Amino acid sequence: MIWTAKLIKHKDESRIAVYFEKNQDLISRIKQIEGARWSQQKTVWHLPDTTENRERFNIGPLANSLPSAEGIAQIEKFKQWLRSKRYSESTITTYSEALKSFLIFYREKPVADITNEDVIIYNNDYILKNNLSASYQNQIVHPVG
Repeated sequence: MIWTAKLIKHKDESRIAVYFEKNQDLISRIKQIEGARWSQQKTVWHLPDTTENRERFNIGPLANSLPSAEGIAQIEKFKQWLRSKRYSESTITTYSEALKSFLIFYREKPVADITNEDVIIYNNDYILKNNLSASYQNQIVHPVG
């Protein structure tokens, strides 16, 4: 079975396209993956861009990506704010890396549109699924008091 997978944009959403020769067995297998859809326009099966699907199709992890340009700007603002509150550089690095991870997860979403519900989704779909520590989870959910 020969297949290839790559990241694509479909209707302004990051997706994973899976290309293979027409094969009923493969089609029935890909249909079992949650969120799998056929694109008539692109003539390809595509799946949600999740950590699990990236692993399944040998695509680099989300953590190797960068946040959006807006996200990068917000991280810099956050660092400046932390410095104004006299946090140590070590703490600033820890908190800003946690924020970076969160903004990579939501890199396709404008920062102003991120909600409390998105924090819960990130917690369940990234932190818990990847068995990250409780202290990391705490840094993400409420980095500064």
